[in-house]
Amino acid sequence: MKRCIICLQQLDLFQGLEQDQLTNLCQCTQRKRLSRGHYLFRQGEATSTIYLIKSGKLKLVQTTEEGNETILDICGPGEVLGELSLYQEQNEHSSAIAMEDVCICCFSKLQFEALIKQDPSFAMRIIGYLGQKRYETMLKLGKEAGLPVKERLLQLFYRLAEQYGQKSSTSTLIDLKITQQELADMIGSSRVMVIQALKEFKAANIIDRENRYFVLKNDPCISIHTFD
Repeated sequence: MKRCIICLQQLDLFQGLEQDQLTNLCQCTQRKRLSRGHYLFRQGEATSTIYLIKSGKLKLVQTTEEGNETILDICGPGEVLGELSLYQEQNEHSSAIAMEDVCICCFSKLQFEALIKQDPSFAMRIIGYLGQKRYETMLKLGKEAGLPVKERLLQLFYRLAEQYGQKSSTSTLIDLKITQQELADMIGSSRVMVIQALKEFKAANIIDRENRYFVLKNDPCISIHTFD
């Protein structure tokens, strides 16, 4: 129980809640563990559960009627999924798939509604959280709209390094086992184009690999690098 409360207190969404509110929330929390490749939920499913990622990473994958897949985002520790169910009944617009072993805390919609009734300011924090996520998504799309594949891929590496980077004096290891196809799905390109871009990045000493991890070199010229 104590570890659960400490975990929640560290998240912006739950800061300011009273001790008894956190205790009640933790008492009703269910834990779920997923192995790599397993689904937390599938596109089209109806859900009334809010998920808090405690450890591990999941990818949000959207599939078109033609069977084409796009990775909308990668979510890691401290992030919340399913929060839109607080506002309206709807089916999931994407699938959440574990990229590695994942530990998740599950909350019911009713628990969150009870918290909002007790503390209306909690509703404002949820609105702020959703607004920030929407802003970051729009900012990302605006920056990358119309960019060549190599530029989109490099911007993606910057974002992943910021979220999951382990910095050293000369480079930043991206602590995320991600395939070339997953990179392509994230930027809306083909695997062939991504492979070619990665070759150019490696030749330019921008990107390297250590085991199954990508490494972004700490070169001040990289941020203004342009490609033919």
